[in-house]
Amino acid sequence: MKTLLKITAIAMLLFAVTNASAQDKVISFTKLPAKAQTFVKKHFSEKDVVTVKMDTEYLIKKEYEVILKNGSKIEFDNDGEWEKVEMKETAVPTQLVPATISQYVHKSFPNTFVKEVKRGKNGYEVEISNGLDLEFSKQGEFIRIDD
Repeated sequence: MKTLLKITAIAMLLFAVTNASAQDKVISFTKLPAKAQTFVKKHFSEKDVVTVKMDTEYLIKKEYEVILKNGSKIEFDNDGEWEKVEMKETAVPTQLVPATISQYVHKSFPNTFVKEVKRGKNGYEVEISNGLDLEFSKQGEFIRIDD
């Protein structure tokens, strides 16, 4: 019985420490991983960066979010690789959207643009300016319209 109580107490303590550490912390642009800094400088402007947040999960894994003046957001993983680009008023920079996806969007949904692109293990999720969410494979092949 005492062993069960000890295990429960340790589990609760670990849970509390993990939750306490999983909070956004505002950091300076220079604290971003080098890859993330280079990405922002190449595709946007460092001058447009308003806030940089670091979220630490499970005491090890870090994620970063960069917020621009116009409200657009860029998310990076622990290594500084971009995971998501969400634009508020304009299109996602064309270099960030695979050519096959851009071609599909322009052919299938004329007069729209890519507003958000999320890169995952299995492929890409794209939101276009008319509000539709599209899913693509890693190779850029259309899979489906997401509800």
